[in-house]
Amino acid sequence: AAIGGGVGGYDSPREMPMGPVSLLQLQIGLLASAKDLQADLRALASSADTSSPTGLQRVLQDTTLALLRQPDLWVYANAESGSVPFNAAESTFNRLSMTERSKLREELTTNVGGVRSNVETIASRGDADATSEYIAVTLLVASRNKIAMKGVDSADQLRTALSALGAVPASELLALEVIWQPDGAGDVLSADELITAYPQLKHL
Repeated sequence: AAIGGGVGGYDSPREMPMGPVSLLQLQIGLLASAKDLQADLRALASSADTSSPTGLQRVLQDTTLALLRQPDLWVYANAESGSVPFNAAESTFNRLSMTERSKLREELTTNVGGVRSNVETIASRGDADATSEYIAVTLLVASRNKIAMKGVDSADQLRTALSALGAVPASELLALEVIWQPDGAGDVLSADELITAYPQLKHL
């Protein structure tokens, strides 16, 4: 398991009750030369307000934009979506989050629900080793309304999926988590390790 990071949170609305909640998980395997992406995600985690829907929306927009800027580095992707009853949404989201975070040996950069890790410690770890082959990014999104999403069997479909996620308004965004590995800490994620940790990924 590689070292990674995470940013996000779950905003439990105070008004009751709501209809079904749409849950979506998008995973992308990028060539590890996408060093700017790791830097963007670490910077986002250090500055984001993950305790409000508006803050979560900004994280979602910034993350999807950062990924959209690296189309030449996209190699693998997978998207899964479904809907769950409102009263089961938070527990289902948390279960998916724990499944993904458990793939990390250590989380260096974290900002979840407004709680941040020590960025100074992280910065001293340095950038990812040049021998890293891949970066894996997982986006977990819970929305009040259905997110139009088909498969991501091609780069064009992945571009459409990222654009659709980035367009989810704060008023509909219930939860978001962005999990990535490695974190830029001299760790290695080989092709075999990528597919072992994320067996659902399909080559674009």
